[in-house]
Amino acid sequence: MIPENDVFDAIVVGGGHNGLVAAARLAAAGKRVFVAEARASAGGAAVTSEIAPGYAISAVAHLLEGFPRRIERKLKLAKHGLRYAARDVATVALDRDGKHLVLPRSRKQFTAFAEALPKDAEAYRRHVARNRALASLVSPLLGECPPALSDSSALRSFLRRQVLRAAFKGRDVLPELLRVLPEAIGDRLEAEFESPLLKAALAFDATLGGAEGPYSPGTSFRAILREAVRMRGRGVMLPAGGMGAVSDALVAVIAASGGEVHLETEVLGILVEQGRAAGIEIAGGGQVRAPLVFSAVSPRSTMLDLVGARHVETEDLRELRHAVPRGATAKINLALDCLPHIAGLSPELHAARLLVVPSLAELEEAAIASRNGGLPLEPAMEVLLPSVADKSLAPEGRHVMSIIVHNVPGEMNGGWAGHREALLQRVLRRLGDYAPDIPDAVVAGEVLTPLDIDTKYGLAGGDWHQGDIRLDRLFSLRPAPGYGDYEAPVPGLWLCGAGNHPGGGVTGLPGWIAAEAALERWTT
Repeated sequence: MIPENDVFDAIVVGGGHNGLVAAARLAAAGKRVFVAEARASAGGAAVTSEIAPGYAISAVAHLLEGFPRRIERKLKLAKHGLRYAARDVATVALDRDGKHLVLPRSRKQFTAFAEALPKDAEAYRRHVARNRALASLVSPLLGECPPALSDSSALRSFLRRQVLRAAFKGRDVLPELLRVLPEAIGDRLEAEFESPLLKAALAFDATLGGAEGPYSPGTSFRAILREAVRMRGRGVMLPAGGMGAVSDALVAVIAASGGEVHLETEVLGILVEQGRAAGIEIAGGGQVRAPLVFSAVSPRSTMLDLVGARHVETEDLRELRHAVPRGATAKINLALDCLPHIAGLSPELHAARLLVVPSLAELEEAAIASRNGGLPLEPAMEVLLPSVADKSLAPEGRHVMSIIVHNVPGEMNGGWAGHREALLQRVLRRLGDYAPDIPDAVVAGEVLTPLDIDTKYGLAGGDWHQGDIRLDRLFSLRPAPGYGDYEAPVPGLWLCGAGNHPGGGVTGLPGWIAAEAALERWTT
């Protein structure tokens, strides 16, 4: 029930994980917070759903890869129910001949890797060391609020800190990072390695979630950025009970601190009075008022749909109208009546992050096909069998399979009606190359196109990143000049979703940094 004539300290529009993190941080600081979520459950793309009786699965996002320890500790998420079924999840690139490639994370694994790929072992060691050195320069930037472009003093201070940080890392680090910025990951991998499987696996990680192929400019920096995001967290983690456990713990924090999360509460508009945000208007005619409003929905939708174009400067209007999130990733969730047999894969690695990746050339072809509204002939996939590590997700002896399919267009030529089944069959056929029993083991499932991810889970355009991951859309320039420090040009309105710095993924950082910046402003 929506309280009548009740005034809160802050309102959060959108109960995805970033909105929940912002609300939890504000509530933990003693602020009275109201969260408005249009759907029947909170969490956005970080939710657990039932695909058949007894079979539960992370509906969209299925791993924590850069969720910071400081957020977990500050919000005491463990106290509120967050547990992990698996930590430091391994990555394995599957091979059709059973010679699967474990990307090494330890000395023992590197020894096995070197035995499998003796010509690539030292090159891989150098590649990882270089990426980590460059990522260590970028990673601290992901955890802080970028300076406003209009604040020349803050910009100078910011740039001075980065130069000093780079100098501390070594004289060559900053020039090397600058060389990487325009580079295509495919070109670099071709120059460094011989193994087609290794090259494809590394290119997949650099481009996953975007529409680019491995030969697109800037994708080498994407690999650095992803490593930088991973550095913010504690390795690749599998929450017990699925990704919904993360969102449930955040809701519990908000409730324990006196905040309110209202589901099935559609926000029709953000109230602007005397030039500043004053609250929200909700479906059914009610209003909720607060001096600060945080929006976790896309910046484009926030400013153009909820605030209204009349409150947006002409230049900003142009920028935002062109910033349309476009997803390029589908999700397929399957209930299986047995554990698939993947020839050559040891039992403990069935709980790993499994990559099904074609060659660099096929990855590039898939990206081109997707941009032209077509399906990939050989789907590239990230596959999990989370029920191997988390027995609560499926009946005894049975399993669930979570599949992220790369380079799937948001808008299909001729619409999705005739192509959904085609996508599923291509995926099953491809998986059957590694585990022939998978197609016959399926008892239920669902196919989520980028359009489905948008309409069912509120991720605008089905886009993981809520905007391009390019240099002119990062840091202070994200989502557009004038919006990079989280506070919108409308005073009292803060943007806290993945469309803002540092971008997508289940990191909670956009929500956390926005709330921290607002709290600092609150007390000064």
